[in-house]
Amino acid sequence: MSLSEQQLYAISATERVCSAISLTGTAIIVISFLGSSAFRKPINRLVFYASWGNLMTNIATVISQSGIHMGLNSPLCQFQAFLIQWLAPRSRETKW
Repeated sequence: MSLSEQQLYAISATERVCSAISLTGTAIIVISFLGSSAFRKPINRLVFYASWGNLMTNIATVISQSGIHMGLNSPLCQFQAFLIQWLAPRSRETKW
């Protein structure tokens, strides 16, 4: 059973809203780290660097279905695929 257009739109809208909230949080992290020397501790540096990957992943999720609608060989779709493939957290890693 495939999803209706209305269901796809609801998923896309939810994805974009959540990504916008995450982008706001990432901006706060970056501004805090760069703006105050009190945040320049090793653990905060780790969070600062991790936030850049989060930023790029959120850009991919903000694109949502727009890349697919432009065509699978379109530059937007290819860019989104690159961001998701390289920066999205791995949900299923091989366990040795």
